[in-house]
Amino acid sequence: MTKTATLEDVLDARRIGGFQIFVVVLCGLVVLLDGINTQLIGYAAPAISKSLHLGHGRIAAAFGSGLFGLMIGGLSCSVLADVLGRKALLVASTLAFGVFTVASGFSQDLSQLVAWRFLAGLGLGGAMPIAITLTAEVSPRRAEAWMVIAMFCGFPLGGALAGVLANAILPEYGWRAVFYVGGAMALVLTPILALLMPESIAFLVHRNAPAARISAALRRLAPDAGDVTLVAAIRHAKRSIPVTALFQDGRALCTLLMWVVYFMSLLDIYFLASWLPTVLNSGGKSLKLAVLGASLLQFGGVAGTLVIGRLLDRTKPYRMLVGAYIGAAVFIAAIGLASQGAVLLGVLFGAGFFLVGGQSGLNYLATSFYPTSARASGIGWGLGIGRIGSIIGPTAGAVLIATRWPVNALFLVVAAPCAVAALAVLVMAFAARRQPPQDIAIAAPLPAE
Repeated sequence: MTKTATLEDVLDARRIGGFQIFVVVLCGLVVLLDGINTQLIGYAAPAISKSLHLGHGRIAAAFGSGLFGLMIGGLSCSVLADVLGRKALLVASTLAFGVFTVASGFSQDLSQLVAWRFLAGLGLGGAMPIAITLTAEVSPRRAEAWMVIAMFCGFPLGGALAGVLANAILPEYGWRAVFYVGGAMALVLTPILALLMPESIAFLVHRNAPAARISAALRRLAPDAGDVTLVAAIRHAKRSIPVTALFQDGRALCTLLMWVVYFMSLLDIYFLASWLPTVLNSGGKSLKLAVLGASLLQFGGVAGTLVIGRLLDRTKPYRMLVGAYIGAAVFIAAIGLASQGAVLLGVLFGAGFFLVGGQSGLNYLATSFYPTSARASGIGWGLGIGRIGSIIGPTAGAVLIATRWPVNALFLVVAAPCAVAALAVLVMAFAARRQPPQDIAIAAPLPAE
């Protein structure tokens, strides 16, 4: 006898299978390459400036164009993914950042580099929210936070590996080869995604795909599910375009608050990624210690992502995120007060642990807060608004450094956005109590083929 069930019920009733892990690994590889290709230009910048005869600071235009592309890509591709499908947009985004990263290596002047980095940014910005969404939609509810955040570890790990890659390639082959290799890795992954990445079953059900297609996808995801007819799981939401759904049914305040958190979080992450070694070195720390400290910040982020992700499955996400951003504020403020090398390294690890771990938890919160019809849009627009912070952070850092602020005062200022993020999450927790019920199963059979 045929049973009816929601996809969530099917996934929750069984152990995590090999195919689910395979999907998460593929998404993790996309995010890993996203992290590598986002950070490569930072490591190659001195060589680019010398090769293209750029004056002091002019390379910043290429940084800015890439970040602007990330913002536009996150805003647009995520909406398209809620309309056209997760898989198609993930493949297109990966192909785009691969092609245009390779093209960056052929740049003959600054204007070409700015254009190619903007176009690569469109793909980089689009890939992240879609990978997060796909991971969430193959995960059982009991392990959704852990799987989403474990997958997101690829991004800070990619940022760390970008330095290793650049150090291995730059001295021998030059800055152009750095972009060739970074882009080529994405191009190798693209056909694998096209052939092996499944479409989200949640998306197929929501878009009323033919029953045979949904059944075939379910057999791959849960081969032991038996004869099951999936029914939709919806929230009390009006039928609308994905972006307007972010503000319907009492979600407007929480959406705006989530954007505030994304903005503040990415502002601090990109400030530290851009200026931490410079600030530490100018404050009297050796260049070797400054570089080691920047690396520990990244590895602290990987550790924080894993630990906070595990805890999010066992506690309320709002409470965990408030704690994470308070911890980030405390440790960032302490960077300017740490005088001993060993203490400083520990403080930097802690800052990365709470700041990047909080950002990862925020991505999970967005997947659980928005309905299937607007999930990719919710994540993409959050990250897109956050990218504005990622542009402002390094720019404001340049101003603060130029005015010669004392190091301890500077890091107190940098800690403030994390305190604001903690307050916004706290308000969001109270506002979310007014939300309508979560996904409600409706006994509507799949459409006939």
